[in-house]
Amino acid sequence: MKKLSAKLFVLVLAMSLMFSMTASASANTVTYGITYSDTLAAGQTSAYFLSNAKTTGTSVKVTASVANAIQLHYYWTYNNTTLDLGTYVVNSTNYNGGAAYYNPGTLTTVVERVPGSTIPLPSVSYTITFN
Repeated sequence: MKKLSAKLFVLVLAMSLMFSMTASASANTVTYGITYSDTLAAGQTSAYFLSNAKTTGTSVKVTASVANAIQLHYYWTYNNTTLDLGTYVVNSTNYNGGAAYYNPGTLTTVVERVPGSTIPLPSVSYTITFN
């Protein structure tokens, strides 16, 4: 029971640190081939968790209502290790990215607003698909 409590505490702490206490975040467990839609206002963040992502390659397609207003931050988790894969700005209204991974694991994609984009653009809508 103590191990389960400790794991739950670490999970809650990690989520708090990843999204910050001031941001509004939504978490979504996703599957391949389904398109998810959302709108982000200032301070909002969405996270997408793709369990058992393909080691042969996972593509991420994003269609945004405006360019240079949202960014994707990728994390790869396997064998109790989390790798920060970096942040990529969706610099056009259509973005295609992705990679192949050498170990089975979970791909976490955090979608957030680009700093400085919220004053001219109060909200930005987008769709995201994992293939």
